[in-house]
Amino acid sequence: MEKRGKVIDSNLIKLLSSLGCKILKDEPLSRHCSFKIGGPADFFVEIPSKEALDCFLRSASTCNYFVLGGGTNILFGDDGYRGIIISLAGKFKEISVLGEKIISGSGALLSNVVNTALKNSLTGLECVAGIPGTVGGAICGNAGNKYQWISEAVEGVEVYKSLDEEFINKEKIVFGYRKSGLENCIITNVSFFLKRNTENDSLSTISKSVQKRLETQPLSIPNAGSIFKNPVEFSVGKLVEESGLKGICIGGAKISELHGNFIVNCGDASAKDVLALIDLIKNRVKEKFNIDLETEIKIIK
Repeated sequence: MEKRGKVIDSNLIKLLSSLGCKILKDEPLSRHCSFKIGGPADFFVEIPSKEALDCFLRSASTCNYFVLGGGTNILFGDDGYRGIIISLAGKFKEISVLGEKIISGSGALLSNVVNTALKNSLTGLECVAGIPGTVGGAICGNAGNKYQWISEAVEGVEVYKSLDEEFINKEKIVFGYRKSGLENCIITNVSFFLKRNTENDSLSTISKSVQKRLETQPLSIPNAGSIFKNPVEFSVGKLVEESGLKGICIGGAKISELHGNFIVNCGDASAKDVLALIDLIKNRVKEKFNIDLETEIKIIK
């Protein structure tokens, strides 16, 4: 979620510090995203509790701010961000189990929630095994594979809309392909309703899913996951391959030779390099197949 307004107020920074927030000034955003790309943010603030978040939202209504999840599907601009990047930490990373329910803070790593389900013999989250990032980001983008989505395991979410927190039942959430309708909210907690794993086959399913990702995606090189959403009945990876673009480099960025829907940072890539490759892919696929590609990653400048 991004909010635009005027510049930040130093008094707000002092107030947040008093509530236990960790505050970094001129923080390179390359340190906070899987692409390892991005200039400095004016301020980077880790918010540890609902009290601090509530205070921030009520005090920062005129500030520029962006709520960052795990940073695994983000491209930050080379000039950074003029405002505050906030990250939900502390209490927002807690996970609890209540029978067949898992209650997770939105800042918890998705992998930790999957492992919690596995340890408690609960099934329903195998589809997101191996996917990096936080629970909040996974819910916002309805993460999953082509057979199942995380939304199928969701009971409801707690969110901030403007200055008010509310619980939204799954039936009122408009989940779809790579979307949730919650993009303009701040997700704070998620309730998953799972099933008892009587067949004890979750570990095998998770292992196969993780192994497939390792074999088909360039996970050892900095990237931001799938760059584009797959059009109906088409695979972007195959469209890129058939366009002859796999392995093409611009600056320090390269279209992965392993998967055409991934752009990787070979070590010194800039956001400008990545954006140039995105435009190249869009133009070539449009020219060859008359298909308009839509980016899946978020581009924040």
